[in-house]
Amino acid sequence: MSLKTFISNFLTISRANIQIASLPTVALGIFFGANSLSAVLNLHTLIYIVLFFVSLTFSCNLNCLYDLSVDEKYKTYMSNALKSLGRRNVKIILLAELFIIFSLIGYLILENYLITSLFSILGLFFGIIYSMKPLRLKKRGILSPIPVLIGLYTLPLLGGWYLFNDSLSPTFLFFVILYALMNEGFTLVNTCEDYSEDKKEGIITWAHVFGLKKTLIMALLFSSSGFLCLITLLMQINTLSISYLFLVLFFFGIMYSVRDVYLVGKSKDLEKSAKKYGPKMRIWFMITRYPLFFTTIFLLI
Repeated sequence: MSLKTFISNFLTISRANIQIASLPTVALGIFFGANSLSAVLNLHTLIYIVLFFVSLTFSCNLNCLYDLSVDEKYKTYMSNALKSLGRRNVKIILLAELFIIFSLIGYLILENYLITSLFSILGLFFGIIYSMKPLRLKKRGILSPIPVLIGLYTLPLLGGWYLFNDSLSPTFLFFVILYALMNEGFTLVNTCEDYSEDKKEGIITWAHVFGLKKTLIMALLFSSSGFLCLITLLMQINTLSISYLFLVLFFFGIMYSVRDVYLVGKSKDLEKSAKKYGPKMRIWFMITRYPLFFTTIFLLI
């Protein structure tokens, strides 16, 4: 296998196309927690960001490994990439990623970032139990969204905050809850997209527990939390700032995304509609997360 092919396959099983939108998730807590932009520019911050992406990559690789039989039927580009790499090689990659993860967490512990380290360990734990047997929470009905909602959309922000603080701000906690709900709202559309395929494979999600209609109503309500994120950030701006420009972009981004989620639930054929709009999840992430990312940067300037 050529190096180019190896990299291409690795990026596929790592869901690099989605990870592109993940930088804000780890950075928002950092920018909220720091008191200046210069405070962010240090080795500890870099270590934490690298730790987040290696942990996310590990979780994606692990999920691809345990979803091989499902992907062979419905997402052949994923299964083909994994089989091209070889299951044995993927397991070696996972072990290497674990070594890097624990090395980076060990560094943070030695530097006395204990709460950040704890959240990082919990995030890794959620990434494992989401996919790995015997728990495999992704198929456990009511519990299925918890690893993503908490492990991916909540803990990374809290970990970044505690790099710079010893206690939690109620305003920031409120923002984190809203941010997590907004992202989970978009993710629920993807959950509905896979309704039939998951059902055939015995994977029970909220779409099966509550039905497509109710799940898409929750998706709309959750994703609309983005508007409250906007209000939370407006409360942080005391003077005229370029941050307002990015908040305007965020407003239009959340308007566009929530409109799409609404249209999914308005259709007569909900599953077909979810399959039509589901691939836009990456776009929803990009146009909502990055304006927030740049807003918090300019709040520090």
